[in-house]
Amino acid sequence: MLKAIKIIALFIIKHLGGFWLARILNKGNTCVLCYHGFAYEDEYQFRPKLFMRPESFKKRLAWLQDSPYKVVSLSEAINNQHNENLVVLTMDDGWAGTKELVGDSLAEHNFPLMLYVTSYYAQKQGAVINVALAYILWKSVGKTLVIDGSILAINKTYLISVENTVSIVNELCQQIDEVEDFATRQRVLLAIAEQLQVSLHSDDQLMFRSLTAEELTGLQQSNVDIQLHTHRHCSPQNEQEFKLEISQNIDYLQNIELKNTLQHFCYPSGEHYLTQLPWLKESGVVTATTVFSGMLTPDTEHLQISRILDGEDVHQLEFEAELCGLATFLRKLY
Repeated sequence: MLKAIKIIALFIIKHLGGFWLARILNKGNTCVLCYHGFAYEDEYQFRPKLFMRPESFKKRLAWLQDSPYKVVSLSEAINNQHNENLVVLTMDDGWAGTKELVGDSLAEHNFPLMLYVTSYYAQKQGAVINVALAYILWKSVGKTLVIDGSILAINKTYLISVENTVSIVNELCQQIDEVEDFATRQRVLLAIAEQLQVSLHSDDQLMFRSLTAEELTGLQQSNVDIQLHTHRHCSPQNEQEFKLEISQNIDYLQNIELKNTLQHFCYPSGEHYLTQLPWLKESGVVTATTVFSGMLTPDTEHLQISRILDGEDVHQLEFEAELCGLATFLRKLY
């Protein structure tokens, strides 16, 4: 109900010229958009901010192509003095669907896009266990999961409900993390999926996997700039551990024939701390993006850049309100 009221209000504001006025007032500012993965099946219902339908993303790009906004790279947005309404496209994690599901759309429009790649699963190649496991349980509400010594070193029975899925995922991930061999951890995940009769494959493709080195290399032909997102998608508050995450990330990505220098970074899940800023500078990072909502302005700290998180649950009018800066203005009022 509240969503419907919001959309009606935005419709009225737009047709009264509010979006146009906001765009005029925000000339010189940039809207940095954030995307993640794309849905092979029903993942967009599971986590609409994490997995968008490919057709929804295609519509966004087509709208931007004919819009009054100029799509530029993040480097251009921060380095050039301008009096335009700019948009920057960023994408987190490096899900395989970026190539398999929306690669053609990226190639068609050739917009500059910054892809922040976390490298552990890209290197290992398997389903990202915590996300895949959460998806399995989301589809299995009302079912019973039996864990015995043949799957993990525990004996426990879970009756899966909406309320306890998070706690079950956390408990099982902790147990799976204690298994040293990556292939064995993947077999555990697939055994749980099989028991609950949930498929992790779509058209013979494994879901919830990361892009391969070959796929990452190919995406660069579509104006995609590969950049940093830590090795294990975590944000340690310890200096040595944090720098190790970045150095391992760099080591993996440097094995790919990159067209650009690795100097842009995205905080995993937006988790960041002021103490990390000098560590990033010492690692050669010049920009870092968060998931705080807001516009990139000439006064923005380049290691704390706000972004707008787009997703399947974002209405077109909400999307346009973010681009013109109206939504950022309204958030400051409450």
